[in-house]
Amino acid sequence: MSSSPSWSAMVAGARWAQRALIVLFALVPLLIVTLASVPSLVLLPFFPHASVRARAIVQQLIAWTRTALVSSRNR
Repeated sequence: MSSSPSWSAMVAGARWAQRALIVLFALVPLLIVTLASVPSLVLLPFFPHASVRARAIVQQLIAWTRTALVSSRNR
């Protein structure tokens, strides 16, 4: 008997690693954009009528995060 892992186990491991890399590469730019948005998200709520813009920024960041995570599942 061979103690090496089976082909299906190696393929499953490769898929997991591929998904992790896709998520990592997709989330790095998203993290940069999120960090760049922090000053505006801190200041915008204090200006009249600017809270709508702050909400739009947050909703866009949420949408990008969901897209990155969901698209990695389909690979």
